[in-house]
Amino acid sequence: MNKNHPFTLHQGLAPANSLTLVQHNSLGSWAVFLSLFSSFADGPPVDIVLLQDPPSSQGFLPNFCGFKSFSPSIAWPRVACYVSQHSLQKFAVLPFFPPETDHFIVLDVFTPRGCFGSDSPCFRIGNTYSRRHHPAPHSVSVESSLLDVEYPYLVAGDFNIHNPATDPFRLLCSKEEERESAPYFDRASDLGFTLLNTRGMYTPFPFTGTHRPSAIDRAFANPHIFPIFRSWDASTLASTGSDHTPILITFHPPSPYNDKPRPRWQDADWLNLSNKLKDWLVPPPPDTPSPNQLNQWFSSALNALTTTIEATATHSRPSPRSKPWWTPLLPPSVKNLQRPPGRPRNAKPPTPSSRQDNPNSATLKSLKRPSPRTGLISSPKPHQTTSGRPNN
Repeated sequence: MNKNHPFTLHQGLAPANSLTLVQHNSLGSWAVFLSLFSSFADGPPVDIVLLQDPPSSQGFLPNFCGFKSFSPSIAWPRVACYVSQHSLQKFAVLPFFPPETDHFIVLDVFTPRGCFGSDSPCFRIGNTYSRRHHPAPHSVSVESSLLDVEYPYLVAGDFNIHNPATDPFRLLCSKEEERESAPYFDRASDLGFTLLNTRGMYTPFPFTGTHRPSAIDRAFANPHIFPIFRSWDASTLASTGSDHTPILITFHPPSPYNDKPRPRWQDADWLNLSNKLKDWLVPPPPDTPSPNQLNQWFSSALNALTTTIEATATHSRPSPRSKPWWTPLLPPSVKNLQRPPGRPRNAKPPTPSSRQDNPNSATLKSLKRPSPRTGLISSPKPHQTTSGRPNN
């Protein structure tokens, strides 16, 4: 590769092991779009914005200072991604548009020197607007949105699927909705994806009174990116005028300053714990509980059981100075740094004149001369070094 190519000048390190995204359905409204971008223009930096149903005019998306847009080349794109110029200056971003649907877009972000504390050369972000579509259940298939890849991958958007995992109070769910939503969660479970939504947090609030709030905006993270997931927040950003709330998703590795004491299970008293578990009883549930009361009873019983188990083990004391700088990329760098320098191929062997430049050469020669009395080579005295200076 040409070293003078501009890409090599701007290719960056891992993105500080952090990533901030905003996901929102803008209802095709220009006012919603401007309200969204203005809400975080003066706040913490946002790397990528995932829009569903963005506003457009004859296939052109609106511009906003500091961001570059990507969308399918159609008259009315249903999905769009806005990437900050700060991220584009550090990394190469390549959009991918699956041929089977116009309601899904993928961004491949290339990080040649690793990302998120690993040596993975890229990570992938998916943006989906899975509308109900006939004859298929949705406009974006399960296989298209939940990809089986061996590098960090996050997919977020308006899935239009329902599940008690995020909407526990949705008691009235038709069999058709359950049948259409089940394949998404089955595939997510098979591939190890984790649903990032906060349980019970609603995202769309319909304008009409005939529909109830729900949780159809979802985000899934595969096992390679989930360890650095920190928050899924649908309440921080201001309302934009859409019936969907803007969602803030953040990724960054855990800080040792916030680590809580962890049980040292190798030092646990397992015999004492077994006896305690035999005597431990589940608290009786309330009579005819409501869903909220049942959830509280289960949480209290689980906390009581966890406290009983952890009481039998000592706890570690994490230190703020416990390798806050360490990443998996560090050992290879240290190994290369500590490698003994080899002699260049064209280097000449040392000449006799260069050996005579050693200030100790005369002393060494005198010590190697045979003694006139014994004919043996004398050795330095224990209290004397080859330089003639006494040892301490």
